[in-house]
Amino acid sequence: MKMRKFFVILIVLLFYSCENEKLNVIDINLANPPIIKLAKVEPNEINLDTILVGAEKNPEDTLKIKFKAKAIVYDKDGQDDISETFCYVINPHRGITLTQTKLSRINDSTFYGTPEFNIKRKDAGVFYVKIFSIDKSNFTSNEFYFNLNLYRGNRPPVISDLNAPDTVVLQTQTILIKITIKATDPDGENDIKTVYFNSFKPDGSPSSGNPFQMYDDGNSSGISGDDKAGDGIYSIIIQLPPNTQRGTYRFEFQAIDRAGAKSNIITHLLAVL
Repeated sequence: MKMRKFFVILIVLLFYSCENEKLNVIDINLANPPIIKLAKVEPNEINLDTILVGAEKNPEDTLKIKFKAKAIVYDKDGQDDISETFCYVINPHRGITLTQTKLSRINDSTFYGTPEFNIKRKDAGVFYVKIFSIDKSNFTSNEFYFNLNLYRGNRPPVISDLNAPDTVVLQTQTILIKITIKATDPDGENDIKTVYFNSFKPDGSPSSGNPFQMYDDGNSSGISGDDKAGDGIYSIIIQLPPNTQRGTYRFEFQAIDRAGAKSNIITHLLAVL
């Protein structure tokens, strides 16, 4: 009789245990991780030589990189079950994570942010961007990966639209001549370090004051005679006293950017009579 009761109790315990296992399996299956339907980053390419931090583009410059990240996330357990969405930037060459940014929730399904991190200019290369979500049960979604191409691509400045006289007749008093030239840079106007010209006398020898710097400072009443600051038109006023040597002078105009790249050269001849 005791043996029969023992077997009955054992069967009940086994049945209860199996029922609990079935319940646990059912509970696990009810847990749904979030799903990222769409994600993107922009821009996915950044020219490091368009970022300026000093007078020169030094390889050791520390640059702040910033981009936009967006994700569309859904959860079968309800949108309220989505806890957080993250954007990581990973340096694959060193195996380190440069930033872990939590994206802000814009609405039920949209997450957005502007991750930032710092690198040296010399550390250009392809970096990885990873976007994923977690829910309130710490279940992780699928992951989206992107390449973020950080490259060095300095481009030289360009000069054009020179405005200078071809002929000047000396007078009994000093003559003032205004010369202007336009300078642009595809990496941004702030990338232009200097605009200048070298002058050569009628015998071909260089002038002692070379190089002569031109200005975009808006100092119309000063040495530059520049009309408007920051408009890309560089100016200078040169003086020709009565005792200036007569003959044909050669002027060579050029610009240099912060990486040391030089523009095209514009040559101009000025006949002093």
